[in-house]
Amino acid sequence: MFENQHYVAWLIYLLSGLVCAFIWWRITRHITHRGWRDLCRGFVVVFIFTPCYSGDASEFLAPAFIVLLMDILLEGASSGIRGALTLLFSSFVMLLALTFRALFVKAKG
Repeated sequence: MFENQHYVAWLIYLLSGLVCAFIWWRITRHITHRGWRDLCRGFVVVFIFTPCYSGDASEFLAPAFIVLLMDILLEGASSGIRGALTLLFSSFVMLLALTFRALFVKAKG
């Protein structure tokens, strides 16, 4: 049972993350500007679903924002770089995807 606890915890986290993302999708459907709506949705998806290695060993993954918070709370602001860089890189990739989609839709239409 103890060997599968990590997978069960991730399964519960992903299911609850999907519920939260669905609720956020419903809340942001009233934003009329497509760019702002997609940006709000994208940051929430990045914030919820970006994993990061927890601890010194690369054995287990945890949500990046939790790794960031735990590093800042337990070790100080200078050690929260791992989770912050992971979230920053994921946000950058999301912004690139939204930019390319906006250019493609604008060129197509």
